[in-house]
Amino acid sequence: MNLSKATFRGYKREHGRVGVRNHVIILPVDDLANAACEAVANNVKGAMAIPHPYGRLQFGADLDLHFRTLIGAGCNPNVAAVVVIGIEDSWTQKVVDGIKATGKPVVGFGIEGHGDHDTILRSSNGARGAVHGHRQQNSEGCALAGLGGVAEGGGVALGRSIPLGWGQ
Repeated sequence: MNLSKATFRGYKREHGRVGVRNHVIILPVDDLANAACEAVANNVKGAMAIPHPYGRLQFGADLDLHFRTLIGAGCNPNVAAVVVIGIEDSWTQKVVDGIKATGKPVVGFGIEGHGDHDTILRSSNGARGAVHGHRQQNSEGCALAGLGGVAEGGGVALGRSIPLGWGQ
């Protein structure tokens, strides 16, 4: 089966990447920001919180891995935009900067010095803008090769496993 001209409905992203979803995620830097992220997702239809139990008491290589994981989640092509919420401004900004380097729309909000209520309000406004902006984006026909490893002979696409060698 020749898939060289195969297409699917997707969302074109920065740097030529393609996503099959169009999520606006609310990403906590650490578990102390989970409640604020979930409140924002509750306030803004179309936003999705990604709570996790990590980020505190991590040091060295473990902390570096944590930051790379958060940045990687935000850079995923199935994510249209990201709202990052953290306790400390410096850690929040580190994640924002890592995601922003890829051209992905991202904003960050720190809780320290503002409190939960003000941070939830500011973050909800940021999320509303992101959701509104990305609801305007329509899916379009995209080359199957835009999914990366799938067209080269293996990977996961559209939630289904594609065995190595498929289509060759």
